[in-house]
Amino acid sequence: MRRYGTFTVTEKRTNVNCLNVHRNRILGKEMAPTAQVDIVLVQHLLNYWDGRGVDMDQLWRVLDIDPQLPLPIWVLTDRVADAYDFVARELNDSLLAFDLGIYMAERDMPLQRLLRCAQSLKKGIEALIPYVYLSTGSLRYQINAVQNGAVTISVERHPERHVSPLQLAAAVVIMAGVCRNALGASYDLGDLCMHLPESEVSDRKRAEELTNIAVNKTDGFYMLEISREAWERPGPDPQPVLFKSVQRELIRQDQRFREHLELYAELKDILEMCLIRRNVTQEGVADQLGISVRNLQRRLRALGTTYQNLLDEARQGLSMKLICEGDMPLYEVAYKVGYTEPSAFYKAFRRWTGSTPGDYRQAYLSAISAISVEDE
Repeated sequence: MRRYGTFTVTEKRTNVNCLNVHRNRILGKEMAPTAQVDIVLVQHLLNYWDGRGVDMDQLWRVLDIDPQLPLPIWVLTDRVADAYDFVARELNDSLLAFDLGIYMAERDMPLQRLLRCAQSLKKGIEALIPYVYLSTGSLRYQINAVQNGAVTISVERHPERHVSPLQLAAAVVIMAGVCRNALGASYDLGDLCMHLPESEVSDRKRAEELTNIAVNKTDGFYMLEISREAWERPGPDPQPVLFKSVQRELIRQDQRFREHLELYAELKDILEMCLIRRNVTQEGVADQLGISVRNLQRRLRALGTTYQNLLDEARQGLSMKLICEGDMPLYEVAYKVGYTEPSAFYKAFRRWTGSTPGDYRQAYLSAISAISVEDE
């Protein structure tokens, strides 16, 4: 089995709100850098999937990673979600989320380290919550108000990202497994309960046997329930100095992540302007940044992407904006984003969105019209 690295280290929304978010994203009002997943997490997933016999050649293609090259620093969130979906279909294992979740809970990552040395689950989880996106890209944990003598932690998805149901279920199991391990010998079956949609819990008894954690079926939400006593119980081996050290590590990672994303956003803005000016050479982009082409390539490597990938994303964003902003002919949109042949643009647009430019525009206009009627 190939090893992919070693390490030391339900929200309801109205139709109007959904469309507003979608429209803002399309028109560039929320064109934040693409969410990405930390390669450390991806490497652990790769090791697990390889061990389960997943077709890795196909998985590399889903993730858009060349296994012959060094692994990137991050992987696009949507590609990771696609990988989860691919694995779920290929393995077709009703206990996959539980097996994967417990496997990931045993890995050595900041979540595990922080809770192991925290004074209590409360202290550890509260310190970790703000930084979860550094690993997941599209998921976050939300601590809810104490109810019925218990604390609940819900798993919430980013409203604009593709998230696999397997991801959501595994996220609950991971947190539950890490909490169970952090409680050590003091752990009791009444301390934790995983709440998962019925579709994810086809065999509740086997899931509980596999995880040694109670499971409850829900009507669609993903949540971990922690008893109030377990939430505040002193940890078996609190280490304040190590706890602070892991916290500082997370803060440094957060700072680096934000710096990279700021550069990512700046590069995408520059590329969009270069597309409009029809000058998308690396020399032109480097000149806009006031750096050399070699320096630009070094920065792109640090971002875990390539110039061509970034250009492709800029073309996608600009084309979606032009299609939704007005009635510009589609052949002119193709020209504006750098395609001399409309057929090549149509092929790329279908790859980006799964639909043709014409169908996309029509669907958008129909949604706008439906909301206007609803508002009257």
